[in-house]
Amino acid sequence: MLRAAATLALLAAFAPSASAQPVNLAEAPAAGDAFRYSVELDLAGKLHVVHDGMKESLKLEAKARHLFTERTLAVDAGLPTRSARHYDDAVASVVVDAEKMGRALPDNRRLVVALRTAEGPFCFAPAGPLTRDELDLVTEHFNPQCLAGLLPGKAVNAGDTWPVSPEAAQAACLFDALIKHSLAGKFTASADGSATFTIEGTAEGIENGGKVTLTVTATGTFDIATKRVVALVWKQKDDREQGPVAPASNVEVTVTVKREALAEVPKELADAVLATVPKGAVPAELSALRHDDPKARYTLTYPRDWHVTGQTEQHLILRLLDKGEFVAQATVMPWAQVEQGKHTSADDFKKAASATPGWTAARVLEDAEGTDAAGRWAYRYVAEGKLDGAAAVQSFQLVAGPSGHQAAVLCALKPERAKAFGTRDRDLLNGLLVPAKK
Repeated sequence: MLRAAATLALLAAFAPSASAQPVNLAEAPAAGDAFRYSVELDLAGKLHVVHDGMKESLKLEAKARHLFTERTLAVDAGLPTRSARHYDDAVASVVVDAEKMGRALPDNRRLVVALRTAEGPFCFAPAGPLTRDELDLVTEHFNPQCLAGLLPGKAVNAGDTWPVSPEAAQAACLFDALIKHSLAGKFTASADGSATFTIEGTAEGIENGGKVTLTVTATGTFDIATKRVVALVWKQKDDREQGPVAPASNVEVTVTVKREALAEVPKELADAVLATVPKGAVPAELSALRHDDPKARYTLTYPRDWHVTGQTEQHLILRLLDKGEFVAQATVMPWAQVEQGKHTSADDFKKAASATPGWTAARVLEDAEGTDAAGRWAYRYVAEGKLDGAAAVQSFQLVAGPSGHQAAVLCALKPERAKAFGTRDRDLLNGLLVPAKK
């Protein structure tokens, strides 16, 4: 009996195990592929800000849940580049210090098209412009377009390693630009029709003009029969430097992804639903973002290279980034309402602009007013001078509707940024709408 047991043990020791067999860890994404996703995020760490000249570290916590179906529309170099998504649920809650904020995707923005570009993820809604919060909600969750690129794309044995492609690394890390990375995959084991792999390493990149360094430890599950990644737990330590539109932070993030391949395209992403989705370049009216004043005093539609950095009851603060570089700051504000059919005179507005604290105009660059086809009156005054003792260019713009509602836009920049800025303040003025009725 003992001899038989010893013989069985010896045979087991030399018998090939399931994980010793090579496994073809490869996906072949194709247009028409459809999946269902669950993506959940937990984040905890510190936000580093400067308040009254003093540095402060604020406790930061966040949770998010995204449930959506996705249909691949285009593939390039082995990775999806264009996908349509329908969100059944997309919510996030953020707690900074003791202040809690929530985000949710409205019903009329649940259809979203996601592009994977060399400049980072780009999402838009065919129904119309998203708000900045809505854009962040659908852009800043884990991007499943990277999943095939996390694999070696060939047969491997347990213990084999491979480098993650730069395209997949950039997409997985949500970078606008990838500086460098050392992310590498490793096949660890296979059993019961599934293979397990890990992704580890560091990545450095740029997001919204700030440098980000990530340390990643992830574990994925690959279904051998369907040749698909079906689950991923992605953990990262995230160190962000102060950027032009966001403070510095140090956080730890855990993202849990569950993925199910669908035999048929869901009705929410059927051909008839996607018939109106633009197939080429994204039209300007869909790439633009929307801000609705909480008191309904104006609506602003603006290019997404303007970033909202602050908001009070009277002011909306935006910063313009050009390839990650800070160019100018804009302030949008409601202006005093006047009688129907009238507006503040150009001279009175110019006097108010000239009285801006710390501002001294030295040379007028533009001074013009006019009325557009919709009956809106607009005035634009641009001058070069000094702001708080430093050389600056400022543009002051006022728009008034037939109802007597008015709103103003103030832009400030350094003279050396004038060429990069061009007339982008006009984009804000053109996108500024005031109520049509009193």
